[in-house]
Amino acid sequence: MKMTRHTFLSALTCLSLALTPVPALATVDESHDYAMEAATSFVEQGFIVREDYWNGEVKSGQKLMISHQLFKGNEYAFWLGSVNDNVELDLKVYDEKGHAIQIDSKSGNHALSIRVNPQKTGTYKIVFSLKSKKEKSVMWALAYGYR
Repeated sequence: MKMTRHTFLSALTCLSLALTPVPALATVDESHDYAMEAATSFVEQGFIVREDYWNGEVKSGQKLMISHQLFKGNEYAFWLGSVNDNVELDLKVYDEKGHAIQIDSKSGNHALSIRVNPQKTGTYKIVFSLKSKKEKSVMWALAYGYR
């Protein structure tokens, strides 16, 4: 069988693409993994982790806000995770008057957690940002639980 120049070049291109190393790409699911890792100690203290969570990719330093219903009598924990390295995480929960209501916070290499205890039932603002010195965009996941 005689190989034409076109067939040879096509085969060579396919071979070179097959042998090219593919960089490992991070995903928002991995950011959720970090958030869930931060939740471990809270689960041991009786917190129930909700299955629903928020995630995405955001420009470094950009603030995001989520409105969420919280109920008086429950204590909540929020876990913000990012797969990106060396990211500065900020997370606060505000009541309807704009007052921060967090009890405490704990940060790690890829995650930040805060606890809140709302004094009344209502819609609260969860405001967060992720800032990277190296990357223009950052992947994130925000999960929560209650007890």
